[in-house]
Amino acid sequence: MTPPALVSDEELRAASALTPETLNQYLLSNGWAPQERLERATLWSRRENDGEFQVLVPGDRELRDYASRISDFLATVAAVEERPIRLLLDDLADTGADTLSFRLLPDGPSGTIPLFNAVDALAGVRELVVSSTYALMNERPMLMQGRRPDSAFDFARTVRLGTPRAGSWAIAAQLAVPRVAVNAELPFARRVSLQMHRAVRACFAASGEAQRDFDIGLFLRRTGEGVSANVCDALARLGRDGVPYDVRFNWAGQLPSSVPARSFRFNTRRIEILRTAAEQLRVAVPDGEVTIEGQVSRLRREAGEGGQATVRGSISTVYGSSERSVRVLLPDALYQRLVDAHGRRQHVRVTGTAVRGRIERVSRVEVVADRTRN
Repeated sequence: MTPPALVSDEELRAASALTPETLNQYLLSNGWAPQERLERATLWSRRENDGEFQVLVPGDRELRDYASRISDFLATVAAVEERPIRLLLDDLADTGADTLSFRLLPDGPSGTIPLFNAVDALAGVRELVVSSTYALMNERPMLMQGRRPDSAFDFARTVRLGTPRAGSWAIAAQLAVPRVAVNAELPFARRVSLQMHRAVRACFAASGEAQRDFDIGLFLRRTGEGVSANVCDALARLGRDGVPYDVRFNWAGQLPSSVPARSFRFNTRRIEILRTAAEQLRVAVPDGEVTIEGQVSRLRREAGEGGQATVRGSISTVYGSSERSVRVLLPDALYQRLVDAHGRRQHVRVTGTAVRGRIERVSRVEVVADRTRN
């Protein structure tokens, strides 16, 4: 926990306009739990690695010491969440949107950042939104997303960015969440926010474990949680040149979530690991059963019986799918099928076992319709 900051008069005036209900709802959505209900206040607590913290929320704005208690509230919550009070106030004031705050911590004058770092940070935020949106639209995980549909970009265009703030360099992406009935289906924007939360949390966990001994399997095992080359690359771009940063999620006050909204700190080492993971996931063909569907791009007859082919298309593995070229080793009869399909420019589906990045022990070769043609 960082030491509590002093609350300015301007910040105190802004907070004094907020209702106790707003403060309580914020705490409920951000990992705090009500510990004791007093006569005219509620005591909340939150457990962190360095201990348990408490904050008091007054129940009535007419209390004589309301301003003093609000000042304590701001200083304590901002210190526990390790972020500036002004960013906390932004989240308290905006109850109609899920907010992802990205706070970069570069060296240099306060409130500034090198130009290319800013450009990459914005590109990283954009890719995180687009890739998470597309992942939500797919039934199966993807190791590497290829071309995304217009619908994924259409949703991303609805996301609004707040103005970078002074101090540490911070921007906020806001996903507007409509008010819905208690038992209604979650709005699409909230589902995207939760998808991003899962993916960032999974990348944070994998990059933490990989600091001891890098293994791409740490990321592959979390593709079901949203990890992909695209997400790893987005998080690496946010920290261009190893600049550390925080990602914080805050749920819209008008639509509470049972998922605790927490902050993730990516240091220089984690950023380096994410960049390596992104590079390896782009070309990964994990060992095990695999199917590739696409077009034969290269053929080569081996000295003995059989041959080798290169197939470019969509790969399906136990960990997810991706688009890429893969070498395939085939016995003579199956190799001849690919020769015929190549001559006729037909698409094929090849099923076999991946070993060290290529497909061996092929069990089936089928000619299929070209799904890219309408």
